[in-house]
Amino acid sequence: MMNTDLELYRVFCEVVKYKNISKTADSMYISQSAITQSIQKLENLLGGKLFYRNKTGVELTEEGRNLYDYVKDSIEKMNNAENIFSKYINLEKGKIRIGGGNSLVASLILDVVLEFIKKYPDIEISISSGITDNLLQKLANGELDMVVLNLPYHNKKYSNIDIIPLRKTSFSFFASKKYVKDNNIKDISNTENYKFILPKFPSTKKKVLDDYCKKTELDIHANYDVSSSSIMKKLVLNNVGIGFINTENLNDIMENIVIIKEIKLENTTEGFAILRKNMSNKATLELSKMIKEKYKIK
Repeated sequence: MMNTDLELYRVFCEVVKYKNISKTADSMYISQSAITQSIQKLENLLGGKLFYRNKTGVELTEEGRNLYDYVKDSIEKMNNAENIFSKYINLEKGKIRIGGGNSLVASLILDVVLEFIKKYPDIEISISSGITDNLLQKLANGELDMVVLNLPYHNKKYSNIDIIPLRKTSFSFFASKKYVKDNNIKDISNTENYKFILPKFPSTKKKVLDDYCKKTELDIHANYDVSSSSIMKKLVLNNVGIGFINTENLNDIMENIVIIKEIKLENTTEGFAILRKNMSNKATLELSKMIKEKYKIK
C-alpha cells in the first residue's frame, strides 16, 4: 500500500461498496472510464484481478476480498481523518486555549469571545490565568494558543511569538472611600503612613510600578503582594490598603473607590500574543482577526 497511489485504493473500496461502476462514478463525481482505469491500474500493480462482472455490476474475486479485508479500515480511518481535518479548517471543530489575567481578559477580549462563540458554537474555548512569563512560555511550547497581556513586554526570548498591541492603558493607585477618609489621603506621598496591596513580581504591572517609582523616586513597600487583580480589588474594598492596577479594571467598583493617582505612560498598552501565523490553528487565527477588527488593527 505504501508503494501504490492511495487514491486507487479509495476507488477500489468505493467499487466494493456500490458493486457497480456506474454508481461508483456517480458517488465520486468522476467518469465511469476513470473508475475502470483506476481499477485496471491497481490490478496491474498488484498482478491479479480484483473483480469479475455479473448481471448487476461487479463482484469481488477471492483475492479482491482478501485485499479489501486488509485495506478497508485504513481507508475508512483516512477518510475520517480528512473529514475531521476539514471540520477544523471550516471552524466546525477546534479548540482555543487562552491565558491571561481574569480582569484583563474580561475587559479586553471577552465581548469578542462571546461573539465568536455565537458564530462558531462548536469551537471549544478554555481560559486560564497565571503570570505572564509562565503563560508566554506555555504559548511558545504549544500549550496555549493565545495570551492576553500588559505591554510593553520585551519579547527577546521567543522568536515564534507575535505580540499585537490593542489599546493604550493607564494604571492607578486606588483605595476604598473609607480608607481614603480614615487616612486623610490627598496624594500618593507620605507612603510610610499607608499600607499597600501591590502586584506580584514578575508581572508586567509590577514592572510598570517599579519603573514609575524609580523615575519619581517614590519609595513604596508592599504590605501585601498578590498575583490576582480580583483579590487585590477585594482587599481594597475591605479597607486593607492602597492597590495598583490597570485603570480599566476598576470600572466595576468605581462607585466604591477613589483613584488617588493615575499614571499614563506613553508606551503602556494592552494586547495579546499568539504563535506566528503559520504555527497557529485556524480557530485562533479567526478569533485574532475578530479582535483586531474590533480595535481597528490592521
